[in-house]
Parts: sequence; C-alpha cells; structure tokens
Amino acid sequence: MIERFRGPNFYLSNMYPLDTWIKTDQGILVPTSEHAYQAAKFLDPRIHKLVARTRRMLGDERIRADGIAAKEIAEVCEGFGMELRPDWEVAKRGIMLEIVRRKFIHNPDIAEKLMNTDNEEIVEGNDWGDRYWGVDPIGSDNGENHLGRIHMQIRNELQKNPDQIIRV
Repeated sequence: MIERFRGPNFYLSNMYPLDTWIKTDQGILVPTSEHAYQAAKFLDPRIHKLVARTRRMLGDERIRADGIAAKEIAEVCEGFGMELRPDWEVAKRGIMLEIVRRKFIHNPDIAEKLMNTDNEEIVEGNDWGDRYWGVDPIGSDNGENHLGRIHMQIRNELQKNPDQIIRV
C-alpha cells in the first residue's frame, strides 16, 4: 500500500515538478498539476493566468516553480473575493481527474512508475486535515481519498492502454 505521496512516491503529489509541463483548461503551460488545479478554480482569464504563472523566489535569487506558490496565490485570490467558477464544488473531482490524467500521459517516466505499482492501494495520507482528497491522519480510514482513487483509476487506464502515453 502507498500511504503517502512523499519520498519515492513524491511523483504522485500535485506538487511534483513535471519534466514535461501540462496545459491548464485555458491553455497555459504549467510546471505542476497543482498549478493547473488551482488555476481551474477561476473562470476570469486574468486570475487564471496569475495563478497558473505564479512562481516562488528562493533566497538565492532562483525562481522555483512549485505548486505551493500556486496554492497560496489561489487562496489569496479567494480571500479577496475573486469569483470561483460557480460549479466548483461539483466539478472539482472531474477537473482533478483530467489534470492528473494529463500529468501522466505527458510524462512517461512517472507514468511507468505509476503503472509499476501494479494493484497496490494508493492513499494520499496527510497531516494537514485534508479528508476530501486524502486521509488524515496517515494510516487511518479518516477521509474519502479521492486523489488516491484518481491515481488508481489513471493507473488502470494506462495499464490497459499504454499507447496513450506520449513518448517523445
């Protein structure tokens, strides 16, 4: 069983920096699936673009394209009352499914890792209280684990049809 998206399983995390970037639903290339997910909350193209293009400056003047920056700016936008897509609560699971599918289809290295998990149960265990996408605490049954279920669904799709993986 995979119980957490850290260490050797970090590639499962939406924060994982992708070798081949994916597009948001508005066509902006992003470095993580978290960027695509957070940007998808906003229909306003300006806010969508702001979230999708958010990067973090490190102390040594390097720019880091991590999903935490996208999540933080999306939370700021929400806090300032920027309008979320009206169907967000209903649509978010389907949106996440499509984003995670794109992540693996466009990145054969991690698609192979996912397929090689065979039929292991995948659980997004966390310690930050997210019981919708994962379970908290790690190792418990306290949560819906939608993100883990999405990974298992994508894995099954890829195992049945590996030709959908884009290999450059």
